[in-house]
Amino acid sequence: MRLPRLTTSAAKPPPSLDASDLAPAVPPLRPGIEIPVCAPSPDAQDLQRLRERGRHLARQEAWDNLAAEMRDAGSNNSLTAGLYPVAMCLAEGARSDVCHAIRHAQETGGRDRVTVVSQAFAANLADEDPEDQPMLSYLLAMVELETAHLWRGASPVAELAPQLRSAYMQHMRAAQALADQFDPFEHQSMLWAALRCAILDADAAPATRMADDYEDLIELDPHAPLHLKRLGVDAAPRRFGSWEVLETQARRAAQQTRDVWGMGGYSWVYIGALERDSGAFRRLDAELFCEGLHDILERCPTQDMANRLAAFTGLTVGGPTAPGTPRRRIADALGWITQDHLRELHPEIWAEAPSAVRFQSTDTDPIKRGRMRANSTLAEFYAPALQAGRRLVFGPDGLRMLKGD
Repeated sequence: MRLPRLTTSAAKPPPSLDASDLAPAVPPLRPGIEIPVCAPSPDAQDLQRLRERGRHLARQEAWDNLAAEMRDAGSNNSLTAGLYPVAMCLAEGARSDVCHAIRHAQETGGRDRVTVVSQAFAANLADEDPEDQPMLSYLLAMVELETAHLWRGASPVAELAPQLRSAYMQHMRAAQALADQFDPFEHQSMLWAALRCAILDADAAPATRMADDYEDLIELDPHAPLHLKRLGVDAAPRRFGSWEVLETQARRAAQQTRDVWGMGGYSWVYIGALERDSGAFRRLDAELFCEGLHDILERCPTQDMANRLAAFTGLTVGGPTAPGTPRRRIADALGWITQDHLRELHPEIWAEAPSAVRFQSTDTDPIKRGRMRANSTLAEFYAPALQAGRRLVFGPDGLRMLKGD
């Protein structure tokens, strides 16, 4: 077909073209990886809904309702689709406005202004029903903790300037004083147990109490991976432990949570450590770790979990690795995770997965960033099949490798 000649504005306009005239001569290439995308994911929806709920109740000053919902969620160990504690999520939303105000006060008014804002928030909660005080005091303690972290920034406490260190310790001690008033087991609240683990920095000898504090927390809430992962962070050398301590705590956690996770507790602790420091491979038992991955997916066979473990094995620790190493053994688990369990993509999980240097993106949209990182990870892992002309097609029945079109 001969296309119409281009004309100037004074010339006769070209005849209208039928859509079939514009069809390309060669059909578009099909993507090498075809996988359904679920966005927003169920967990992302849960997190947004619960945080908005907590923020709404705080703005309405409906502290009694907020305390009741936090208390019920905590006593039932309610979790989101991604196994994040519901009570924590409500509290995050409820304190978001005051934490934003404190951040602004720190940037514009300094330490005195921050104190005014935090004291005003505390006064706002002081006259509430005593029955609600445990939950509201937890909320206040978390505001103090977040304020302390604002003063600390990314620096180690020992390297802070004297004024910053003083401000940091002031708020850490305030959070510690509140934690001392509420026994986690007396109130059957994992929130207070989690807070005690979060303020270990304020203790004179944090290494001596770390294991016991985390044991209490995990006993109160064994189903939430968050606590096990945070244990992995705190048991590592950069915090309060060593590689030997990390290995000991991972095995201890596996025994404590065997009824819930099988050997998955071992894996969760090491996942937390490895997301921060690849040095954790020094003591890791790769076979035990992979056994734990199988146990996790057997007990929690959701697409959320499949995406989390695929992102960890493929993105966080994957890539070129030496044969025969623990890292390669774990990175290779991406194969059976994607083939046996992955059916759809949850981009937010991939967007948030730690990755030091691989597949970085400046895209601020988590959906786009997550899809790019996931597709790049899968393309790298399955490069031989893709280079041979096969397509990876994920569906309800699993992964299929198809030839051509």
